[in-house]
Amino acid sequence: MIKLRRMTSLQRTQQRMAVLFILPALAVYGLFVLYPLLMSLWGSFFAWKGLRMQEFAGLANFSRLFVFPSGARLYGALGHNVVWFFGIMLLQNGLGLLFAWLLFLRDKGAAFFQSVFFFPAVLSPVIVGALWRLLLAPGGIVEWALNGLGLHQASLTVLGNSHTALGMLIAVDAWNWMGLPVLIYTAGLRQISGQIFEAAKLDGAGNTRMLFSIALPLLMPALGTLTTLSFINTFNQFDIVYVMQGVQGNPSYSTDTLVTYFYRLAFGAEGAVGITDIGLALALGTMLFLILSIGTLLMLRFFDKRTIEL
Repeated sequence: MIKLRRMTSLQRTQQRMAVLFILPALAVYGLFVLYPLLMSLWGSFFAWKGLRMQEFAGLANFSRLFVFPSGARLYGALGHNVVWFFGIMLLQNGLGLLFAWLLFLRDKGAAFFQSVFFFPAVLSPVIVGALWRLLLAPGGIVEWALNGLGLHQASLTVLGNSHTALGMLIAVDAWNWMGLPVLIYTAGLRQISGQIFEAAKLDGAGNTRMLFSIALPLLMPALGTLTTLSFINTFNQFDIVYVMQGVQGNPSYSTDTLVTYFYRLAFGAEGAVGITDIGLALALGTMLFLILSIGTLLMLRFFDKRTIEL
């Protein structure tokens, strides 16, 4: 009985110590994450004059967000985010799966190629954007190389063309983070028992059939993680757009995203006069928070139901 009481007392002491160790982290999280989030949600229901909160406005900021001229910018930016997400799923995660599968089939030198694929991920998106802006500039290295090969005879204007600029930015973003899906998919493939693939080969299945009928269904946890991360990263996209195309999403807002639009509203770069509209910016931030929260929960539930356990 005495021993039991001592154990209970020890457990209580350990719990108190655990709480004491967690409190500093919770305090930092609450101060720098929860408090700004709650204040931005609260502020979205008020009218603002400059940087001062005025009277309660209800849903007025949200209604203004969806009508002209704000609505035109909102729908355009939202459409670009959606296109960006599907582009990343195709280029980054799709090609990442293909490269991971090829490295899995040919294990020799796989570690070296994984490092090569992952190297751009250690670079900041700001550095990547600045680098590719220099490479793709008229008279830059890419234009010089294409002209040297006889494949291009005019000035390279891929970033100055509203039909190609968004696609180029998506390709740059996919290049920046290609190593992450390659690494995660390769690790997932190595967790699958080799006996499954051997049995499939005995049944006459080729590499393509094994990839889509065996490997991909068993990689659902990895695919779900990468899809969720890509969704969050896409709808928070700002750095590459800002560095390569400016805060206006040039040319003619063709690369504008929800976060660049939020930046212009919050810091006075929207419109000819450049006046801040904090209420509209906070309403946009609240909408973006809801998109990310609901989208993430739906994706996690979708992939959780499709996870196969061996």
